[in-house]
Amino acid sequence: MAAEEFLLRLAETGPEEQRASLCGLPDARELVRRFEAAWPRREAALGGVPFLVKDVYFHEGCTTGAGSTFLAEELGPALRTSSLPAAFRDDAGAVECGRTQMNEFALGLSGENPHFGDCPHPALADRLSGGSSSGSAFAVARGLAPFALATDTAGSIRVPCGHCGTWGLRLSPDVAPVGEVFPLSPGYDAQGWIARTPRDLRQVSAAVLGESPPAGAGLWAGDLGQGADPACLAAAREIALRAGAQEDRAASELLRMACAGAAEAWPVIGAAGAARVHAAWLDRRKDRYDPVVWQRLDAGRRRTPEELRRAEVVRGRVTEAFRAVFRRHHFVAMASTLGPALRKSEADEASRTGLLGLNAPSSLAGLPAVAGHARLADGRTTGVQFIFPDMANFGWDALLSRV
Repeated sequence: MAAEEFLLRLAETGPEEQRASLCGLPDARELVRRFEAAWPRREAALGGVPFLVKDVYFHEGCTTGAGSTFLAEELGPALRTSSLPAAFRDDAGAVECGRTQMNEFALGLSGENPHFGDCPHPALADRLSGGSSSGSAFAVARGLAPFALATDTAGSIRVPCGHCGTWGLRLSPDVAPVGEVFPLSPGYDAQGWIARTPRDLRQVSAAVLGESPPAGAGLWAGDLGQGADPACLAAAREIALRAGAQEDRAASELLRMACAGAAEAWPVIGAAGAARVHAAWLDRRKDRYDPVVWQRLDAGRRRTPEELRRAEVVRGRVTEAFRAVFRRHHFVAMASTLGPALRKSEADEASRTGLLGLNAPSSLAGLPAVAGHARLADGRTTGVQFIFPDMANFGWDALLSRV
């Protein structure tokens, strides 16, 4: 029985790992009830398949924590259920088995959380999972569930997929209206999910997205000059070429020049939007925030009109460069991490800036992406992403069949 298998795998996860990666777990009796209730939909696309949900999605009558200790007190129980978990549960027949932890309020790329514990790498105890969808990537990589819902505003699916050795989809921000999840930065938040293998990701994605268009040739854009580890970059390039990417020096240089400054522009635009979300309690709840998160939000509300204007100029330049490249290439492949998973001591502002340099450009342009990884000789993994122009041309299925 699937419920028993989930509980057995959960029992193999240590208590500290559980606290850092999972939350909102039903008890055994409730879990069995959920699987029994799903039995009539056993012939559905994902009938009886367990899944987990990042703790930013809403479930009517339940609270949402978003990696914090006080959000439930501010919001109370949700008045409605987010459409994505409902689609997987009610239409595709999957069984929701709990929630996953994250960087507090999704404002981080490391998987660190001082309240519930830093989410570890699923195989390397001395390293972090990456974030902010840390619990989702950890749980899938550990085999707790075949897939988990996640979000990605500026790399929060792509980074943990690269570090944990999983695969994911980041939809475009306009797929679902604002209000479907507790927001990080409204207008830039993108929903998605993480699965263990390309085959699993194809099956999970087809259940809610249906058929995807064909994927033509793409562009291998490297690391945009961010200084990725050469061996990791070579491994990511190999995956990209296998997926149908080609080298085009002129197009790659155009993107590199246009995306210069994206890592600096994103904290201005993204944190300014995030600060507006938190305005009502940012000062009142200061002592309950992760200090790093509070500082980023505080900096966001202090951005000047001139800083915002300059950041918007960068956003416009990045968007136009992608449009130009997509006239010649169906997708853009590039690194999504600078190397394999980080130790806590390595997860500093410099590493964050490098990760934003790789992931913020497509976020600023509002583009969907496939998140993946390349395996290194020592067994560790590094990230690769495949960026598409829009959902109408999001050829995830054909691309995943190649890798």
